[in-house]
Amino acid sequence: MKKQDYFGYLRNQCMSIPELCEDQIKGVYKGLENTIPKDVIKDIRKVIVTGCGDSYLAAMASIPVFRKYCSRFGMDFSFERNIDSARYMKIKEENAPYTLIIGISASGSSSRVQEVLLRGNHHGCKTLALTNNADSVSGKAAQYVLVVNTPPFEIASPGLRSYYASLVGLFMFAAYMGEVKGLSPEGSLDKLADAIREYTASYAPILEKMDDEMFEVAKEWYTHKGYFTIGDDVDFASAYFVAAKIVECSGHMCSTADSESWCHVQTFAHDQEKIGTIFVAEKEKNNRSRIGETIYQAYHMGFPVLLTSNGSKEDFGVPADMDIKEFTLPSTPEGFEFLYPLLNYMPGSILSSYIAALNETPYFRTEPGSPHQKEGATNMTRSSNIVIV
Repeated sequence: MKKQDYFGYLRNQCMSIPELCEDQIKGVYKGLENTIPKDVIKDIRKVIVTGCGDSYLAAMASIPVFRKYCSRFGMDFSFERNIDSARYMKIKEENAPYTLIIGISASGSSSRVQEVLLRGNHHGCKTLALTNNADSVSGKAAQYVLVVNTPPFEIASPGLRSYYASLVGLFMFAAYMGEVKGLSPEGSLDKLADAIREYTASYAPILEKMDDEMFEVAKEWYTHKGYFTIGDDVDFASAYFVAAKIVECSGHMCSTADSESWCHVQTFAHDQEKIGTIFVAEKEKNNRSRIGETIYQAYHMGFPVLLTSNGSKEDFGVPADMDIKEFTLPSTPEGFEFLYPLLNYMPGSILSSYIAALNETPYFRTEPGSPHQKEGATNMTRSSNIVIV
């Protein structure tokens, strides 16, 4: 098998990220020039970040960044599933004027993101659409817009460049907000941008090796019946992102869990030797021992294991003679550990691309005869009814 015969659109996006970085940072700086006014930001006490699919995961990954740059007594930051924020979340009338709801949608076409922004307006909150399309339904629904200005790419679906853009946009907005509110020193935004540049650049020298090794894993794993991804804390977002790419690209079943829950539930799956199990982890985190225990259990039960982390299996207490697959990622610049989810989904995403290519599976089940092509099976993410509660 020649690797170049199996290049996929998702893999190509991964390889483009180091080149995208500078344009993306400049794009967010440009967006910040015309976003929510500073006098409005100064009054914000509560930030709720939400989105659908990948955008929800970006929301999850952003909360530590808001806490770093904007924390003080009385400030509150949370991420919410889009359906929860649209239909269930309680909005107290007395808190609404000081609450900012950030709805993330790269295309801006999601009905549910549009709905939560309209709901926020209805209840007196401040609303901000983080998007690449100010003229979209979400862009028009929000009071304010932060356009991330991601440059076009030949084929940018399923979204990976857009996910990177949403993360860069959220992280930089958090630093910008901290400066505006006087909660972070002047220059914090520029230092963050430099750290993003440095961290993204650290991936450039390893991308070819990553590409080679994920192709080799894919050749062994592409006939598997399904996959598990495992991550804790904000690494759960990256693990879930990888699972989403597996489903979108190849149509395989894939489940995401944290390292504790996996041992209570997914461990009982049948045909474990045909379920590839991908760990997303960080060697500095408090969960090191639990990650190691879960790897140990998965390995001895017969699950094929891939560990993607900024360390070695020994850092997680896994014996050196335990034959699992590993790929080591760069660590973040010192003091910017929250940047790790900006890129640690890359190995799993490249693997997803090759699994789909080796199975000759078109993305998003567009093959002739697919149930998704039948009448009545229309995806309603862009046409779902808007209900304001």
